[in-house]
Amino acid sequence: RETVVGNALFSPFPFHSVYSVEDHKKHVDWVKEINPRVLVSVKVSTPSDVDMVAVGSYYAGAHIVHIDGSYGGTGAAPDIAKKNIAMPIEYAIPKVHKFLTEEGVRDKVCLIASGGIRNGMDVAKAIALGADGVVIGTAELVALDCVRCGNCESGRGCARGIATTDSELGEMITEEWAENRIVNMYSAWRKQWCRILRQFGMKSIRELVGRSDLLVHLDYLEESERMKYQPAPQKKLVI
Repeated sequence: RETVVGNALFSPFPFHSVYSVEDHKKHVDWVKEINPRVLVSVKVSTPSDVDMVAVGSYYAGAHIVHIDGSYGGTGAAPDIAKKNIAMPIEYAIPKVHKFLTEEGVRDKVCLIASGGIRNGMDVAKAIALGADGVVIGTAELVALDCVRCGNCESGRGCARGIATTDSELGEMITEEWAENRIVNMYSAWRKQWCRILRQFGMKSIRELVGRSDLLVHLDYLEESERMKYQPAPQKKLVI
């Protein structure tokens, strides 16, 4: 980013030269010119017209459209980005999935979602809403003992030694310990996914993509109906 020592690096990084699909395509073409075999992934926020943005990214040449909802963001993201930008990912995913399907290009692009996905059940719900996969950020940090203080880029860096260039803080965790924690987290999630797939008679998580008919939104139900899903029954996933 051509920054200098001592300057804070905030995420996301803005592209001030992209204001249209044509500008977007120009950037994608540059990447493909450098490496014709590359898979281009475009990460976008989730404004109210996120479906149009996603389709625009596809027509600009992206192979993967990564939509990032409003609940995500590590400590390196500014507050204005974490708290005031984009719609919740659970509304954005079906909106994009439906529009890509209507445009006849859903099977030609990979839809990835992120932003507030905290556990294995959230992953399953995101896929059922229409995502092909998800990106995890905060959950992995928490697995490594992140305390969510939001000071990833401040001072010496992460007080837990996760995101820091300070050698003393970096010695607080070892690669072996961190590896075990991440493996344990995903192993537990995998057990959840296998149980969900068994409940629905599915052999692959690909079969879960777009199956929003298997979800029920408790906020839209009367109290008497809502009680039927406490705890969740075998035939529905509870949001």
